[in-house]
Amino acid sequence: MKPGSFLLPISGSPESLFASEFVWSFASQSQSKVTAQHTIDTAGTLQFLGQEKAGLIGSGPYVAAYQGICESLREIGRKLEDSYSARATSHQIESTFVCSEGDPVEEIRKVAKDHDLLVVGYRKRPAVEYPVCQGIKLSRAERLAHLSPIPILFVQKPIPTITEFAIFVSMDHMNVNWLKNCMHSAMAIGASYNVTILASGVHEEPAASFVRDLIEVDNEIQAENIKIVSAADHGLLNFGQMIGSVDQGRVVVLPTVDSGEHRITSTGECPTELLRRVEFESILLWPEEYANPLFSGEAALVKAG
Repeated sequence: MKPGSFLLPISGSPESLFASEFVWSFASQSQSKVTAQHTIDTAGTLQFLGQEKAGLIGSGPYVAAYQGICESLREIGRKLEDSYSARATSHQIESTFVCSEGDPVEEIRKVAKDHDLLVVGYRKRPAVEYPVCQGIKLSRAERLAHLSPIPILFVQKPIPTITEFAIFVSMDHMNVNWLKNCMHSAMAIGASYNVTILASGVHEEPAASFVRDLIEVDNEIQAENIKIVSAADHGLLNFGQMIGSVDQGRVVVLPTVDSGEHRITSTGECPTELLRRVEFESILLWPEEYANPLFSGEAALVKAG
């Protein structure tokens, strides 16, 4: 596999450690570069305190509190850098640590465009019932699901390596180039792959001819690795059943599409709703407009086991 570059936003959470351990291991195997980024949320701190003008009391106490909190956050950042650097060095990888200040998501977006993959630790929040994400308070990771310019891998539990891409696409909106990039990325890292195509009933082409046409477009696509399921039969609430067993090393892969107001996945739902509802070890949300494989190599496509 050819070397790539990972962007790893970090905090002091267990999930951030899980993401770091995966990236260290993967970067060591592929001789890839890693950028660790910690952002001090100065904007959020100011909003938390409120921008008070002189009234019952002067603004001095608020200014002092803001400065004190920011300095404490900087000290936390320095401790994170020391801990991260010591652990990363033991893996003998090329890694840099960046500490920035501002809105964390916006700071990550600035750096992300120069990397191949964004890897974040994710702590599941309660499921939501909203059809879209408006009105929901999103975590930083969930905001990135909508705003990241590059594919983003959410890590919730330890994953020692990637052994399988479980790819989910929609028959009504099939992007063959995106699908090829997914399969070739699996190929490059020696992982197996399978493709589940969700049929809404709107597409009139029979399943057998659809698969045949898909293979004619790219003869490296293997029919035995493809299955078509009815979204009407399973429903979005049963998406977890379609995924099957949640195994370490099995990464669920879905495209996200910009609908104009917000991004949606191949299941037709908001990425935040999917993240909060479905059980997974790791899930890869890949913007459809990102037109390159994540990884590249010379190996042949691996059949699903």
